[in-house]
Amino acid sequence: MDQMILSFLIFWPLVAGLGIALWPVRDARASWIAALVASGIEAVFALTLLSGFHTGLGGAQFEVNALLLKSAGVHFHLGVDGLSLVLVLLIALLTPVALFASRDVSHHQRFHHASMLALAGAMAGAVLALDTLLFYVFFELMLVPAFFLVGRWGGEKRLEATTRFVVYTLVGSLPLLVALLGVGAHHLNVTGQWSFDLPDLMATPLAGNAMWLGFWAFIFAFAIKAGLFPFHGWAPDTYVEAPTPVTFLLSGVMGKIGVYGILRFALPLFPVAAQSARSGLMALALVGTIYAAWLALVQTDLKRLLAYSSISHMALLLMGVFSLDSQAWSGAVFMFLAHALATGGLFLLVGMLAERRGTSIAQFGGIARQVPWLTTVFLIIAMASVGLPGLNGFVAEFLILMGAFASNGGLGVVATTGVIWGACYMLWMIARTFFGSVPAPAKGAKPAPELRDLALREAVMLVPMVLVIIWTGFQPQPVLDRIDPSVQAILSPIQKAVVPASNEAAAHASHGG
Repeated sequence: MDQMILSFLIFWPLVAGLGIALWPVRDARASWIAALVASGIEAVFALTLLSGFHTGLGGAQFEVNALLLKSAGVHFHLGVDGLSLVLVLLIALLTPVALFASRDVSHHQRFHHASMLALAGAMAGAVLALDTLLFYVFFELMLVPAFFLVGRWGGEKRLEATTRFVVYTLVGSLPLLVALLGVGAHHLNVTGQWSFDLPDLMATPLAGNAMWLGFWAFIFAFAIKAGLFPFHGWAPDTYVEAPTPVTFLLSGVMGKIGVYGILRFALPLFPVAAQSARSGLMALALVGTIYAAWLALVQTDLKRLLAYSSISHMALLLMGVFSLDSQAWSGAVFMFLAHALATGGLFLLVGMLAERRGTSIAQFGGIARQVPWLTTVFLIIAMASVGLPGLNGFVAEFLILMGAFASNGGLGVVATTGVIWGACYMLWMIARTFFGSVPAPAKGAKPAPELRDLALREAVMLVPMVLVIIWTGFQPQPVLDRIDPSVQAILSPIQKAVVPASNEAAAHASHGG
């Protein structure tokens, strides 16, 4: 059973999604219930994986390794460690929430629910694959259901947003595929055999210009998926135009798979390049953090403000990754959880406000007295996004900033201002939406109707998320105990990489002088 659980987590939602898509029954409610049950089974197996996960082990657990294509050296190699465990749990536990929230998506069709399940299966495959070519297949497969979910059920400008999303992703994927073939061919030249298995490729590292070309190809592809400045152009429109449950999954999980790709593949495969480029990549991520926060400050639409907030937080997360510091890496992986719950929860809440009145901030003002429970939940989740002590966002940001200071003190100081800007736009939005003055109706128009507070179905989605935010804010160590050994196992060889003499100055600068 232990050897089958990872395969089940990948293929069960894919098969269930295909079954629902081909289901002859055209009752949308029946397909919604079937998808919800299928995602619930996935969640149970993910929790079973968590219960059997051994704390303190840094390597992959529950491994499956079978040769798929001997002549090409392609393996069906799966495994889970502390990094992938967090993402697998998020995929399995947030998909039922997204499906539960999607019940009221207009134009119900079973294909919508099937696409949600297929997206979950493809994302699980990407984070569990330890063969680089197998990873690439699932990494690209994610694009297919996401394309339909945004392009068919999105907003008025969904076609423009979907086109941009697809073009950006494909532009990044082509150099990634070329780089994968390059590292596989290098392994062939060294050993006489093709292989795309990660452990094999790490044993035959590239050097010289080939190393740098491969490194930047990997970083380019994963930076686009993560929405890192200046490759973030697809993210705001996609997050705004996608249906709220889809945005919940895209911002909560899919964007983080780009960061995961950097952690799992780009930096371990090219450790010397990672050491040499560290300061430059940290600076690029820092620019993205502050730039996106400034853009969030001037937004007048709630959903677009949250889109730029998500981009800013992801850039801060990547700054921690590029610092090559163990504290920052633990904070970055912890931020997978914190950001998914905070930003995902806020997108759900804004979707609820949109159903009641809209997403323009000018349409609101002083609504806290009408919707006290919705306001309370919104405040808690927003404060987690800001990084209020006692909530899990603070733990993630604190660890990332510690690592940034240890790696490059100057960049660490500037990074702290990004957190301040985040508080500015979030508090400004809260004040205008919930506690500002009530907008006067247009001349001759009737006053806006009273808003209804949280419904039971909405509370069922949000309350568990709030409880996890608070619990992991006060008790982060159980999560970190599962993350830290894997961080050390992956990061230690990168930190010990020997930088050639020509790159000594850059490496010295990356250590802060």
